[in-house]
Amino acid sequence: MVNLGRASRREARAAAPAVEARATSPEDAGMLHSLQAFRPFRLLFMGTLATNSAFWMYQIAVGWLALQKTDSPLFVGLTGFAGGIPLLFLALPAGVVIDRFDRRKVLMTAQVGVMSVAAMFALLVGTDLIQRWSILLLAFLYGIVMSFVFPTRNAIVPDLVDREHLANAVALNAAGQNATRVVGPSLAGLLIALIGISGTFAVAASMQILALYWTSQLPSSASAKSARGGTLWTSLTVGLRIVAKDSFLVGLILLATATTVLIMPYINLMPVFARDELGLGSSGLGVLMAASGLGSVGGALSVARYRKLATWPGIQITTAGGFAILVLIFAITPSVILATALLFVAGLMSAAYMAINQTVLQLKVEDEVRGRVLSIYLLTWGMLPLGQLPLGALADRIGAPAATTIACAIALGCVGLIAIRYPSLRK
Repeated sequence: MVNLGRASRREARAAAPAVEARATSPEDAGMLHSLQAFRPFRLLFMGTLATNSAFWMYQIAVGWLALQKTDSPLFVGLTGFAGGIPLLFLALPAGVVIDRFDRRKVLMTAQVGVMSVAAMFALLVGTDLIQRWSILLLAFLYGIVMSFVFPTRNAIVPDLVDREHLANAVALNAAGQNATRVVGPSLAGLLIALIGISGTFAVAASMQILALYWTSQLPSSASAKSARGGTLWTSLTVGLRIVAKDSFLVGLILLATATTVLIMPYINLMPVFARDELGLGSSGLGVLMAASGLGSVGGALSVARYRKLATWPGIQITTAGGFAILVLIFAITPSVILATALLFVAGLMSAAYMAINQTVLQLKVEDEVRGRVLSIYLLTWGMLPLGQLPLGALADRIGAPAATTIACAIALGCVGLIAIRYPSLRK
């Protein structure tokens, strides 16, 4: 399996444009080395900036639309549920597709789909034909295509850089993804105020065109021979078997599940916090989301700069627990300034946590099964709706601050239990 993975990477590199001068070792390389030295990775990075910025613009626009249309935190949660639930069912099949087919073509196809859904949102909102059912349907379709965009963009990174610089590339890729949490929400808040929700969706669709162009410039990525062979069931479950044999990976997946289901749904309730708890409009919502995103950039860049962070004992436990505590304090603060500062630090903590996880997974997994193992990790994001819907319903009854506080307290308990049950996470 190892030889097949190396062969696959060599084939992909043969089709790639020549790279610029490379440092002799990761220790000698600068923080931005992978962007400077590897042109294909640079193209992927630019496409990631465009498509993820558009995604966060969409998130703000659809959340504001749902709240404006219904004035119901429950419907806001239901919209998040509709958009996130496809990943829960498609993560494993998406991993098989990513490993069996040319990853560039998979990514281009998904980019066309996400662009089309954003354009449909713009059309229906602009013509005032949007209804509750169409919001949910389009959110569901958007979730389907993004189920292929996110894992493919992560799985393709090792095809574009040398393995000794993979940790740096993964962290930079995570930094780019998190940078869009600054650009996307800030731009969305401004655009909603200036040109309305329909115009915001139109701009998001246009940014997907840019992402599609840069994606088309990537080298082809040969599919793994091991993924093409065997039955479909074998291909679907091989990643599960690999994870099940490694207690560290099991603990990592469970920890990611706890943080995703119990803590991350606070993002979906940000329109409620902004309008009802902090007295802010769409621009203020954009500022809050940008603060979280700016912290996320800092967290991911810290992992890119200090590559040994991923080897610190208990780093996943520490960052996951810190994330829960920060969001809990944010939920109960009435101060806009303090809330903004807390979101910044929470974003830093969560991004460092996720960048470390992605780095560890990329380095532990062979090329021919990378898409399927990463899809299991991303499956935890598919469980986000399992937290969004109940949290939205609870917020409808007792308020967003109380609901988020309860969820974060439960998350802290889960982090403690996982740390006790899987000591490898503490080593």
